[in-house]
Amino acid sequence: MELFDVDKYQLPDVSEIDWNKTIENIGIFLRKYKVSRERIGVPDFPKMTDRFTLANDEFLDLKEKKLSVFYREYVELHQLFIIGFSAIVHPFRPETSIRRKQVFMLRYVYGFSIAIVSERIHYQKNIILEDSKTAVIQFADALSLLALKR
Repeated sequence: MELFDVDKYQLPDVSEIDWNKTIENIGIFLRKYKVSRERIGVPDFPKMTDRFTLANDEFLDLKEKKLSVFYREYVELHQLFIIGFSAIVHPFRPETSIRRKQVFMLRYVYGFSIAIVSERIHYQKNIILEDSKTAVIQFADALSLLALKR
């Protein structure tokens, strides 16, 4: 009897992914997430700590905003964002997990190019590209946004 079924948690190979559709799906989610943030009066971009984890103080200022008709949608989307973002990890190297999260935030949430991200975090463009792919796969997989080729 298997205690842990590895196949159940295996990510697809890069060649199996429909990148256009996956990026489109993530874009739809992030657009809606940013709109929901703006509607209740928080900054478009989630607060990050210096180790690129999500800051927990965002909900402290939301007492009055709970009355907003948009609050429930914001909470739902923020929880989904946390699920996707926390799935961006390297199993053995915490520093790689932090870098991948940085790359994901800078490229896909803030919209910076590979060249700008490379300059900001001082890594070569090929590393940024690889981290981007891995982060997208992990984020999209966690939220069921990953599209595979047919």
